Amino acid sequence: MKKKSMKSELEKEFQVKCSKCNDTGWIHKGNLVYRCPCRLVKITDSISQRMKIPKRYKDKDISNFKPIERYGHHFVLEKVKNYINSPFYKEGKGLIFIGPPGVGKTHLAVSILKEFFLKRGIVGLFRDTKTLLFDLKSTFDGSASTREILEEVLEAPILVLDDLGSERLSDWARDILHYIIIQRYNELKPIIITTNLELKSETEIDDSLEERMGKPIISRILEICEPIHMAGEDLRGKPEDYLEQLDEKEEDRLEESIS
Repeated sequence: MKKKSMKSELEKEFQVKCSKCNDTGWIHKGNLVYRCPCRLVKITDSISQRMKIPKRYKDKDISNFKPIERYGHHFVLEKVKNYINSPFYKEGKGLIFIGPPGVGKTHLAVSILKEFFLKRGIVGLFRDTKTLLFDLKSTFDGSASTREILEEVLEAPILVLDDLGSERLSDWARDILHYIIIQRYNELKPIIITTNLELKSETEIDDSLEERMGKPIISRILEICEPIHMAGEDLRGKPEDYLEQLDEKEEDRLEESIS
């Protein structure tokens, strides 16, 4: 009885229903698209903590992701919005963002978690892969329960695995990640993955996620996660007008070459 009452309370508190936007979060008027007032529902600190969203990404969401046209980010953003508004997550479908560091992969992954909460009342989970493996290792000294950590990861209605393949994996770490991905695959629970590595090597000397994780697990990931490639350069620590400065310099070079 207690579990049922807790569930009903959570549903009342978190479920978002809006007749203005039909729960899409956007109002279309002619060629214009407006943010629906229902988006004013706030993600509190306690909800962020439950989702384990890092403080650095506390204020990151879909509305303040700045797509860079030269890198095709508008196309990426459209794919993300389509996923957020689709029912495919119920079939265990997710996304895998592939690209170099600092191009906005984690920003978009966190945005998906937040939109799932705002639109559907779904409280997902964010886990940096390296930190997750460290937390699991730390349970060996008895400071926490391995089962508790794994259950949280396995049972989350939507999971972000950030920075997958960021380091070479021991057999133990690879087995743990395989277990998590296979269990969620079998239970139709979606995963949003970010990685700095290409999925497969083009040459023998290239590093890849397949080389670090193995072909069978990459096959499963590709079955349930649509690959989204993100181009660009690392913008971390760069001023906001960095790209505008580059464009101005490029225009100056063109003018000099013409003259």
